[in-house]
Amino acid sequence: MINTKMKIALLIHIALIFLLRTDPDRAFFAFIPGAVVLFNIIGIALILSKYKKTGAWMFLISSAVLVPIGMIGAIGARQILDEIKKEKFYNEQ
Repeated sequence: MINTKMKIALLIHIALIFLLRTDPDRAFFAFIPGAVVLFNIIGIALILSKYKKTGAWMFLISSAVLVPIGMIGAIGARQILDEIKKEKFYNEQ
């Protein structure tokens, strides 16, 4: 249930780590997107398990840290949360 926007966001975050690591003066700042990638991976693992809502929120919040680059992932995670709401609404009727 991982959408394309979340996959693209994860790849962009990983590329950002590599870009920051190539500059010795800014290599320390690679830890920020590194932490975001760690939480993104945990969020994806939760989405693939039975905790879809928790994983989507984790991915959304961790992606929002890297504004504006992270907004792609935040939009993708928001789409998953909207799908969960739709499923819940249709199942209640």
